[in-house]
Amino acid sequence: MFGGLIAALVCYWFYQTAIRIKLNPLQWVIGALIIFYGVRYAWTFAVLKPLMGAAFKNHGMVSGVMIELSGAVIAAAVVALFHAKVMLKQAR
Repeated sequence: MFGGLIAALVCYWFYQTAIRIKLNPLQWVIGALIIFYGVRYAWTFAVLKPLMGAAFKNHGMVSGVMIELSGAVIAAAVVALFHAKVMLKQAR
Protein backbone atom coordinates (compact mmCIF):
# COMPACT_ATOMS: atom_id res chain seq x y z
CA MET A 1 0.00 0.00 0.00
CA PHE A 2 2.69 2.49 0.98
CA GLY A 3 4.81 1.48 -1.99
CA GLY A 4 1.97 2.25 -4.38
CA LEU A 5 1.38 5.68 -2.86
CA ILE A 6 5.06 6.55 -3.01
CA ALA A 7 5.25 5.26 -6.60
CA ALA A 8 2.34 7.51 -7.58
CA LEU A 9 4.07 10.50 -5.98
CA VAL A 10 7.30 9.64 -7.81
CA CYS A 11 5.41 9.46 -11.11
CA TYR A 12 3.83 12.85 -10.49
CA TRP A 13 7.20 14.34 -9.53
CA PHE A 14 8.93 13.02 -12.66
CA TYR A 15 6.01 14.07 -14.87
CA GLN A 16 6.04 17.64 -13.56
CA THR A 17 9.83 17.89 -13.85
CA ALA A 18 9.84 16.53 -17.39
CA ILE A 19 7.24 19.06 -18.49
CA ARG A 20 9.10 21.89 -16.76
CA ILE A 21 12.42 21.08 -18.47
CA LYS A 22 10.74 20.13 -21.78
CA LEU A 23 11.50 16.40 -21.91
CA ASN A 24 9.25 13.50 -22.88
CA PRO A 25 7.30 12.85 -19.64
CA LEU A 26 6.19 9.32 -20.51
CA GLN A 27 9.69 7.92 -20.89
CA TRP A 28 10.85 9.51 -17.63
CA VAL A 29 7.82 8.29 -15.67
CA ILE A 30 8.27 4.74 -17.00
CA GLY A 31 12.00 4.86 -16.24
CA ALA A 32 11.33 6.07 -12.70
CA LEU A 33 8.81 3.26 -12.13
CA ILE A 34 11.23 0.64 -13.43
CA ILE A 35 13.94 1.91 -11.10
CA PHE A 36 11.54 2.26 -8.15
CA TYR A 37 10.08 -1.23 -8.38
CA GLY A 38 13.40 -2.82 -9.35
CA VAL A 39 15.13 -1.43 -6.27
CA ARG A 40 12.14 -2.19 -4.07
CA TYR A 41 11.95 -5.84 -5.09
CA ALA A 42 15.73 -6.26 -5.01
CA TRP A 43 15.76 -4.89 -1.45
CA THR A 44 12.85 -7.08 -0.39
CA PHE A 45 13.94 -10.38 -1.92
CA ALA A 46 17.73 -10.09 -2.16
CA VAL A 47 18.38 -8.40 1.18
CA LEU A 48 15.46 -8.76 3.60
CA LYS A 49 14.37 -12.29 2.73
CA PRO A 50 17.81 -13.85 3.38
CA LEU A 51 18.30 -11.73 6.52
CA MET A 52 14.93 -12.57 8.02
CA GLY A 53 14.80 -16.26 7.11
CA ALA A 54 11.58 -17.91 8.24
CA ALA A 55 10.36 -14.66 9.80
CA PHE A 56 9.98 -13.26 6.27
CA LYS A 57 6.98 -15.52 5.65
CA ASN A 58 5.60 -15.63 9.19
CA HIS A 59 5.59 -12.09 10.49
CA GLY A 60 3.22 -9.82 12.36
CA MET A 61 1.53 -6.67 11.22
CA VAL A 62 4.30 -4.34 12.41
CA SER A 63 6.98 -6.39 10.67
CA GLY A 64 4.92 -6.41 7.48
CA VAL A 65 4.55 -2.64 7.54
CA MET A 66 8.28 -2.23 8.19
CA ILE A 67 9.14 -4.56 5.29
CA GLU A 68 6.85 -2.57 3.00
CA LEU A 69 8.06 0.83 4.20
CA SER A 70 11.76 0.02 4.13
CA GLY A 71 11.61 -1.10 0.52
CA ALA A 72 9.59 1.92 -0.53
CA VAL A 73 11.81 4.42 1.28
CA ILE A 74 15.04 2.95 -0.09
CA ALA A 75 13.56 2.84 -3.60
CA ALA A 76 12.41 6.45 -3.29
CA ALA A 77 15.91 7.49 -2.21
CA VAL A 78 17.46 5.77 -5.24
CA VAL A 79 14.89 7.38 -7.55
CA ALA A 80 15.63 10.79 -6.00
CA LEU A 81 19.32 10.23 -6.69
CA PHE A 82 18.47 9.27 -10.29
CA HIS A 83 16.37 12.43 -10.58
CA ALA A 84 19.21 14.64 -9.38
CA LYS A 85 22.09 12.96 -11.21
CA VAL A 86 20.49 12.01 -14.53
CA MET A 87 17.20 13.76 -15.23
CA LEU A 88 18.17 17.26 -14.17
CA LYS A 89 21.42 17.03 -16.15
CA GLN A 90 19.36 16.40 -19.29
CA ALA A 91 17.96 19.92 -18.95
CA ARG A 92 21.33 21.51 -19.54
